[in-house]
Amino acid sequence: GILTAGPPRAFTFYVREDLWMSSVERNQGPYERELLIVSADVDRFIARHEINVLVMDIEGAEKELLQHASLPGIERIFLELHDHLYGLEGIRHITLALSAKGFAYDPRGSRGPCVLFAKNDGPREYEDAEDVA
Repeated sequence: GILTAGPPRAFTFYVREDLWMSSVERNQGPYERELLIVSADVDRFIARHEINVLVMDIEGAEKELLQHASLPGIERIFLELHDHLYGLEGIRHITLALSAKGFAYDPRGSRGPCVLFAKNDGPREYEDAEDVA
C-alpha cells in the first residue's frame, strides 16, 4: 500500500526489475508493469498503530509526504534524500517542513543522503570523532 497525507488518492505504481527502485515516478527508469493503488492516510496509520519512529526510502515521495503530514507522536525520522529527483530546493522544503514540526537534523545518525531528524532536545555528551568512526 501507499501512505500519503490527506484523503485517499489513486496512484500508478511502477514496478521495476530492481524492486527497491519501484515507485510512483514513471521517469525513474524502465519498469516492468504498472499497478493502480489507492493510498491511505499516514497520520491515521501512525495514530492507530502508535508509531513513534519513521524509516523511509520512498524514492522521492518523501518530499510531498513530509511537507503535508502532521506526523502525530513521531519522535525520529530516518530517511534517504533523493536530490537527483528534487534538487537542493526539495531538500530545503523537507528541512523547513520538518523544522516547523519541531524536528532538527541529527548529525550523529546521518551519513550522506541517509539522514536522521529528531525531536529529542535532551542534553548531549561530547563524542570524539575517533570514537564514533
